[in-house]
Amino acid sequence: MKVVLSPNPYRDRGLRAAQAAEKILRNVGVETAMCLPFLLEGSNLEFPKHIQFKDTQEELKNADMLVCFGGDGTILHAAKDANAHKVPILGVNLGSVGFMAELEQSELSMLSKLAAGKYTIESRMMLDVAVRRDGKVLFNDIALNDAVVSKGSIARVVRLDIFTEEGRLTKVGGDGII
Repeated sequence: MKVVLSPNPYRDRGLRAAQAAEKILRNVGVETAMCLPFLLEGSNLEFPKHIQFKDTQEELKNADMLVCFGGDGTILHAAKDANAHKVPILGVNLGSVGFMAELEQSELSMLSKLAAGKYTIESRMMLDVAVRRDGKVLFNDIALNDAVVSKGSIARVVRLDIFTEEGRLTKVGGDGII
């Protein structure tokens, strides 16, 4: 089994949680790869010298799971990469809310169950979001959980067409503010 560890270095200072998880997983025979969830341009963060970061996209090609360390925002960001490679994601909460995380930092020892296959995978719906105007796609991305349409602080009337894989589901808005 191979697990990609993806710590948010702003939440996991010194990568302590990720290193603890790596030790737990390696002790039960799991191969690990340490990958940063995003580029750190202009950052002056210091990392332990022995850690060798690998390319997330390359490592996810043959990974069995992605373990993400951070808050809900970090998990939402990592979900895009995991989804692109059909790899399940497990969130470890290092943030303040942690609605999307399955584990708290104090529960890292539970990671040892991964090697024995003692876990379940829950499917989550991903949203394919596109902004179109006059038949032209202005923006397209995928999202886990929600997508926000926003332009400033003043509410405006919008009309949305929502499509499922089977076709158009419904029209939303037009007569009110959503």
